[in-house]
Amino acid sequence: MIPEKPILLYPSLARRLGVNAALLLYLCSEQLAHQGLQDQTGARSAVLSPTQWKSLTELWSEAELTEMIAVLSQQQCLQILRQAAGTVHITELMASTGSHPESTAANLPTVENISAPDERPMTTRLPVVDAPPAYPRRPLPSRNPIRDRGPAPAFGGSTGWNNRQKDELQQIFDRHEERNQQLHVMHMGWVPSELFYSMLPRHQIPREFVDTCLDEFILYYIDKERKESNWDQKFLAWVKREWVQKQTRDAKAQRHEQQRHTSGINDENTRRDTRENRKRVTAAIMDIKDTDW
Repeated sequence: MIPEKPILLYPSLARRLGVNAALLLYLCSEQLAHQGLQDQTGARSAVLSPTQWKSLTELWSEAELTEMIAVLSQQQCLQILRQAAGTVHITELMASTGSHPESTAANLPTVENISAPDERPMTTRLPVVDAPPAYPRRPLPSRNPIRDRGPAPAFGGSTGWNNRQKDELQQIFDRHEERNQQLHVMHMGWVPSELFYSMLPRHQIPREFVDTCLDEFILYYIDKERKESNWDQKFLAWVKREWVQKQTRDAKAQRHEQQRHTSGINDENTRRDTRENRKRVTAAIMDIKDTDW
């Protein structure tokens, strides 16, 4: 019934920032609560990879995102900067009193508390809310002296070693995915490119011989179900190997023909001599009186 975690929409934020900007503020606040790092002023910041930012903002277009980022920056809520490498840097522009996104939303002033500079309210009206604001819990005293020393230093830069390692792995996966998209299998209608035929004169291979090798090459690699980014290179190696084998066969046949002409051997005379020898042996065997054999 509920496929994923719902996105909370605060009416006070929606009236102040707009519905889309309020939703984006809540999503970014969740990321800050999960993986944000605090500076000396208490403001949190986080770095999101391109994949994380895309999954976070898949509901809006680029134009809508640009407009919402400008609204959040003008209202002094968040500062969202896009790096050249595709990563997104999110920084709080105001200190939060809690670690949950609801605490950040509770600290933002509502419409009822904002009055024009020239107007003075006659009476003080308290805002009506459905639930009291969430205040941070006071930390319990720790009995472990190692915990009291604070978090361990991050040697991977301002974003931490783990986030940096995730970004490098994501870049490796993206490059591998790009290479896989360039691979394609062999099919029956494949033909070499014109660049392939322009390279044939360098190897002294006639084009007519290449056409005789094309069908066998296609059938062989269709059965293998292999993927290549450039089948011309495979086909050139195939043609060169077949051309060398053909030249070897032709040279052997030519040498054999020359040896036959130089030795003066006649196959017809050889067969005739063999038949005559058989006749003489048969006649000698059938002669009962001849015992010399």
